[in-house]
This record gives sequence, C-alpha cells and structure tokens, in this order.
Amino acid sequence: MRARLALLLVAFSPCLAQAFIMSEQDINVHTEREGDTLHVTVDMRVAVKPRRAWEVMTDFDRMAGFIPNLSSSKIMERKGNHLKVAQKGTYSLGVWSFPFESMRNVELFPYAKVTSHGTSGSMKSMDSVTYLEADGQNTRVNYNATLIPSISIPPLLGTSLVSSEVREQFQGMRDEMVRREQLARQSSQRMTAMRKKTQRRV
Repeated sequence: MRARLALLLVAFSPCLAQAFIMSEQDINVHTEREGDTLHVTVDMRVAVKPRRAWEVMTDFDRMAGFIPNLSSSKIMERKGNHLKVAQKGTYSLGVWSFPFESMRNVELFPYAKVTSHGTSGSMKSMDSVTYLEADGQNTRVNYNATLIPSISIPPLLGTSLVSSEVREQFQGMRDEMVRREQLARQSSQRMTAMRKKTQRRV
C-alpha cells in the first residue's frame, strides 16, 4: 500500500505533494467486539473537497479498481438515490483469508451521507453509515458499521486484523480521491494555459 502511494506521489509537483501527503495516522480505525458482533468506526481526513470524496465513495461500478480486496463491484439496480450493489472479493486477516460476496441496499444523501444495509451474502448482518463533512480545504469522513461475520474471528487478534483490513480499504479510497483531484487540477491548469495562449495571439 505504501509503495502504491509512493508511486502516485512521484507524479505530483513538490507543492502539490506537500498539500496532499497525509500519514496513515489520518485514518483512525477502531474495532470493538461484543459477542459475535463487530463495531467498526473510521475517522479519515483527506485533502479534497466533499464532492470529490463523495464521487469516489459512491463510484461502486469502478470500486474494484481502487479498493484492494474487491474483485468485482456493480450497481445492479438504481432508483433515484436508492441502489442495489453487488460486490465480491477476498478478506485477508493475517494468515486467514476467505472469499466474500455481498448484496446491499445503499441510500445516498448527496454530498453528506451514505447508508448501507446488507440483504444477502457472506455476512450474517451488515449495516453502516458514512458521513462526509467539509473541514477547511479537506474532507472528514466518519464511518460507523455493525457487522456479524459468518465465520469465527480469532478472539485475541481478531479486532486488530479487522481494523487493518478496513484501514487498507479506506487507504485505497483516499488514494483514488487524491489521484482524481490531481488529474482535475492538471486539466484545469492546461485549460488556463490554453486560454492565456489564445488571448496573447488575439
């Protein structure tokens, strides 16, 4: 993951790299266990505006391209702001790994909130809500999920392993937000340069 982020930043100019670089400590993940139920919270800061963060976090048809553990992700049905999303992938929890699939009902509240409810798949139960909030030039993302896995999670290391997996997922989303922001800025700079060039000719 760090290698992918390093390669991404090579393309940035020094000033843009300074603006976008944030440590992994800016993705705070906490997992608590209550019997078979896992409660996961994520607090993440990313150097883009909420609309850019929203664009990535709701881009379900392309999500397998930037979230490491997903092999496929597709919107099966869309009715206004209500979606049915199917996903497949593999969870890696230390020495354990297992395939998963899910079907979720997703409701969008642009550009501030996303709710999700699992209707079928590998999880016995899965509900989550994600909030996006402007924080100066950044966006703060807060994610809360309640999960009941269909397999037994190791009691001692389980919560740490789940937190690590979730952090990698959010790191993948944040990398994609930064990548798209950089492309948008480069495009804007090119358009500005072309307009100035045209004005000088006139």
